[in-house]
Amino acid sequence: MTDSRQNRQGDVTRLRLLKTAERLFATEGLDAVSLRAVNAAAGLGPSSVHYHFGTKEDLVAAVLLDMGTSVRDQISANVDALAADKEPPTVEALVRAVTAPYKTLLLRHRTRGMRWIRIVTQISQPQMSRPGHPALEATELHLRDHLLDQVRRTFPATDPERLETRWAVALMGFLQAFSRADDWSGSSKPLAPERLADFYEDQVVFLVGGVRQLLG
Repeated sequence: MTDSRQNRQGDVTRLRLLKTAERLFATEGLDAVSLRAVNAAAGLGPSSVHYHFGTKEDLVAAVLLDMGTSVRDQISANVDALAADKEPPTVEALVRAVTAPYKTLLLRHRTRGMRWIRIVTQISQPQMSRPGHPALEATELHLRDHLLDQVRRTFPATDPERLETRWAVALMGFLQAFSRADDWSGSSKPLAPERLADFYEDQVVFLVGGVRQLLG
């Protein structure tokens, strides 16, 4: 077997494991899914995840990066644009800079995007009391501090510790609501694109008001 063929087969197997893990993590929960379960659901040998990824944390990080790189990069570009403006960002500009990429993801990748958001929501909850989750850190790089710099520009009089905690609370509320968007469809089908866009706009209005109350 040639090296190129081996590489292609390895890529196919890796993607199969990623998609399987993504589905299981989103529907059953991160803590409930073992590497053995991922291997079995993918129809592969018991050491497949270990061979292609390493540990469970490495697999979770790979799942987050697979769909999340575009979200991270869009948020980073949005925050860079806020930083380049001489005027402090408005609350709405802050909120849209961080949240709009999630809407874009769902409009482009409806099923996998929603799974990814549900995984992020699960993994973000412990961040409130236990920062530094390895898998989440792998996707954020410098973004968290860069974003908080812009939040401080908008709310310069707010106590820094209070600001960081309450900003995290506000964003967690958005993620939790957005991860359940399809529950509002009234059927077993996902929200249609236009209704998803409306749902997003409602969340923006709600979040802008909440951030003003929490940090203003």
